[in-house]
Amino acid sequence: MELFLFIIAIVPVVVLMLLVYFGDKIEKEPVWLVFALLGMGILSTIPAIIAEYIGEFIVDLFFHSFPLIYNFFLYFFVVAVAEELFKFLFMFAITWKNKHFDYVYDGVIYAVSTSLGFALLENIGYVFSTHFETGFLSGLGTGIGRAFLAVPLHTGVAIFMGFFYGKAKEAMFQHKIGKCFMYIGFSLLIPMFIHGLYDFLCSAGNVLSFIVFIVFVVAMYAFTITMGIIFSKKDHNITGHLKVKVTKDGWLRYAVTDQREIMILGLTKPFNGPLLIIPEEIDHFPVRVIARSAFAYTNIVNVQLPVNLRVIEDTAFFNCPYLKEVILPNQLIGIGNFAFEYCYSLNRFLIPHIQFIGNHVFDGCNDLTDVFYLGSQQEWNQIRINMQENSKLLTVHFYYNTIRQ
Repeated sequence: MELFLFIIAIVPVVVLMLLVYFGDKIEKEPVWLVFALLGMGILSTIPAIIAEYIGEFIVDLFFHSFPLIYNFFLYFFVVAVAEELFKFLFMFAITWKNKHFDYVYDGVIYAVSTSLGFALLENIGYVFSTHFETGFLSGLGTGIGRAFLAVPLHTGVAIFMGFFYGKAKEAMFQHKIGKCFMYIGFSLLIPMFIHGLYDFLCSAGNVLSFIVFIVFVVAMYAFTITMGIIFSKKDHNITGHLKVKVTKDGWLRYAVTDQREIMILGLTKPFNGPLLIIPEEIDHFPVRVIARSAFAYTNIVNVQLPVNLRVIEDTAFFNCPYLKEVILPNQLIGIGNFAFEYCYSLNRFLIPHIQFIGNHVFDGCNDLTDVFYLGSQQEWNQIRINMQENSKLLTVHFYYNTIRQ
């Protein structure tokens, strides 16, 4: 029986933790850090209980004859403040300067992990104390009720705490100290208010307050879930520097942009194969950008670019003396400045329906004799291109309405 109650007490914590953790779409936080925060949440219950005991004693001294005012001060200024403050402080202690704190949504993961650690111990305590006092069924009822009320409450307020905590960290990276303190204030005050209102409505003990409480809970959870999804979708890097990663095969360096796209940064080592194939997606995100100077000065011979590629940035293939052929996708939007300058071995080039071509793209491509364009001459004239800065294109054989073989 006790084992079953223990499972009932921990299951909602595990489920909500997994839902929020996998809401981190760009970069998962280290598992060890999540468990450390769960532990910090458990430890934060100690000072919170002490503070609540002292606060309740003080409130009772002044308002013991006024139940409504007593509950108001107890839940808004004692319980909510103590629990949210100590959860925040224990989270802050091990995350604020942590090197993994580089995205806004990381703050949500940290706050939820800490809050669920707090909720875990609290949940086990309530379930088993009820079980020992009034029996198994009472303990079971408490566990089920808290699974749909108290535990989601801790998660909900933590989502707001974590989002503003992440924004505070971003402001710190931007050296906006005033804005940083403002967001820290939001990360404390908003959870405290929601938590206090929840407890106050729950304790009122009449039919009207119960109806208001149910409406409040439903609205709060719907709003919290919606905002959690929005926070996840709007997640972005807060350091100003994209984190460089390496593909599983060990050949390519890349980064995930704030638009949840892959930017290819270049090779990790010399590539000696006949054909370099850039993958269509990495980490389940589409490859959309070849970064500035990504393959400059390399010995690649032939390159096949992914079909979802959108942009080839400046100097992406600058001075690749052995480069003979680049297979550009139909969805390409543009080619940056000097992108293929001094690619001496290029002798033909196929250009899809793009919107712009930068300056000096083919300068120094002495062997380039044929350029094929998929569209008509009229469509070519609509491309943003400075022909005076791309004089090489005036010396080649140009073919319109090409059909890709």
